[in-house]
Amino acid sequence: MVIINAYAFDKNSSAMCGEQIRANTKEEFNSQMKEFEDSIPFDKYYTELISDSELSDEDMKIVEDYDYEVK
Repeated sequence: MVIINAYAFDKNSSAMCGEQIRANTKEEFNSQMKEFEDSIPFDKYYTELISDSELSDEDMKIVEDYDYEVK
């Protein structure tokens, strides 16, 4: 299972929103990311995806459509 924290930061203020994405498949991950992106309340924003640990090769295939950081 992949666990990624997704954040959206408003470019016009210091506001942000976030959600934890948990998925077992690439399709499930992409679907949850679309739901998160559709729920972002800002007009201008940037996103960050952060994993708390290194992802396995199998997990990297699940999130390969997105850039992410490990912290």
